[in-house]
Amino acid sequence: MRAARTDLSLAAAFCGAVGLYDVLYVVLLLSGGPLIGPLQDVLFPDFLVFHGAARAWLEGKLALIYDVDAFTRLQNAFYPAQLGREVEFRPFFYPPIWLLMLLPVAWLGAAKAYAAFMAATLAIATALVGRRDLWGWLAVVTSPAAVWVALSGQNTFLSVALLYSGIALLERAPMAAGILLGLLAYKPQIWALVPLALLAARQWQALGWALGTIVALSLASLGLFGFDFWLAFFRAAQEASSPSVTEHLYQQMFMQMTTPMAAMRMLGFSPGLAGTVQFAVAALAACVVWIAFRRHVPSDARTAVLATATFLVSPYTLNYDLLLLMPAVVALFRLGAARGFYPGERLVHLAMWLMPTFGMMSNRSGWPLMPLVILFFGWIAWARLQAAAKVELPEAAGAR
Repeated sequence: MRAARTDLSLAAAFCGAVGLYDVLYVVLLLSGGPLIGPLQDVLFPDFLVFHGAARAWLEGKLALIYDVDAFTRLQNAFYPAQLGREVEFRPFFYPPIWLLMLLPVAWLGAAKAYAAFMAATLAIATALVGRRDLWGWLAVVTSPAAVWVALSGQNTFLSVALLYSGIALLERAPMAAGILLGLLAYKPQIWALVPLALLAARQWQALGWALGTIVALSLASLGLFGFDFWLAFFRAAQEASSPSVTEHLYQQMFMQMTTPMAAMRMLGFSPGLAGTVQFAVAALAACVVWIAFRRHVPSDARTAVLATATFLVSPYTLNYDLLLLMPAVVALFRLGAARGFYPGERLVHLAMWLMPTFGMMSNRSGWPLMPLVILFFGWIAWARLQAAAKVELPEAAGAR
């Protein structure tokens, strides 16, 4: 018991120190104060893509959104002050349902829209996930991963809200769970394993509500944007998987990439071999999720398996997406403090917490460590799940 309190106290002190630095860094950077960290040439660049798409709809330029070159030129025209220079590749590869969700920001200027967007997504995540564990949530929202979400203007707080609350509600409120998990389809690479998990868990009602939510959102966006806009999205999605675009994406974002495919590329392997390794790891991750949700009861470890596997399936997760793993890191660290840590587990938790920043540094140096750390964390989640099963079975037998 004393060792557990010591572990939790040290973790709280560490997260508090890191969180204080992170908050000061972001506040000073956004306010133009003295720098205490790396300079960001463009603030909230990803949100400018979101805002640009919503603004294009408002100004009757919907047809330009899925035309990469035309939409990039439009952003250069919209945001010369924010971008600082002409950019060459700023695509919008999200499905139309995400644009549907973004429309409220179209009537605000970029800075006010960014502030409203970040405040709203953080509030939703706090209401759905954070309120159950305020101290743990405070650590999550001041973590290095949260810093990169704020600086890029990404939607990861919303993804955290929908994934964790949806999974948590599966047993007691499958309709609500299905709706929340259906909304998560706005980001397909994060949603990809959700239907597999629901099938494996035999959560038919939740699966039906998830699919119904997606259909409803799709029909609403179809009615508002038109059939041609959906066709343009499918053409853009096909273009996004072409060798030229994937190479452009890799060259532009490899320092932030967390995936096995990117790691193989950084180590000098060919794109074909890197893609093969990515596919093999993705297949393994999908099998693990199937087993976890087919054979095991709901738990923090099972949710951690799903969240970790998500990073091993998609070839395009980036460092700001790692916020999706931080609630799982908090939960499994507490589990380790209560039941005893595996050898090296504390180091893995430390690496996970710092990885959004130090992983970029290791990528830049040609040592892509992020997928390896994620794999180690996934092993811990799997081991915790198996350990819990050994406890559950005798109890279940005794109950019968």
